[in-house]
Amino acid sequence: MSVSATSSTSGTTAIQDLAASLIKGFDTNKDGSLSADEFSGLVTQLAAQFGVTTPASTAYKTTASTTPITSLGAGNMKFEGFDLGRAQDTTKSAKDAFAMLASRTGSVPSTKTEAESWFNTNIKGEMEALGHKINWVQGDKFQFTNWQGTFTVDFVRGADGDNPALSWQAENA
Repeated sequence: MSVSATSSTSGTTAIQDLAASLIKGFDTNKDGSLSADEFSGLVTQLAAQFGVTTPASTAYKTTASTTPITSLGAGNMKFEGFDLGRAQDTTKSAKDAFAMLASRTGSVPSTKTEAESWFNTNIKGEMEALGHKINWVQGDKFQFTNWQGTFTVDFVRGADGDNPALSWQAENA
């Protein structure tokens, strides 16, 4: 069996295009290469896509997927647009992961500045450990990439207003 130059070139190009796309998607500091942390994010996402649990996500998978959020968060937290009465599967849904992690904080940020700090401190690292790569956080919005695509989410409805609430207003990036 022989491989023609055409099939070899197009196969190589497709692989190079895939590699370039992966590097672009996970290269958070935009230096053209993946650091150990960036590569770890890529491997974590691939593992989650193929159903392989990692030590960082195992605890969430066993507890969070069977426990309704209503028993996890503080009673005065305001969530809008979440079904908190059902079990949350944090390994399959970024929204479920966010809701579970946010409920653990016991607080709702009230300003966009506070929301950015709150997210970076309480949510970002844990979501990444679950396979949801956080691309950026700006005020009360963040962008993530996972096996479902890349999305931008406004996560505090009414930030800088009188009655803020945690929300999930997602759009494709």
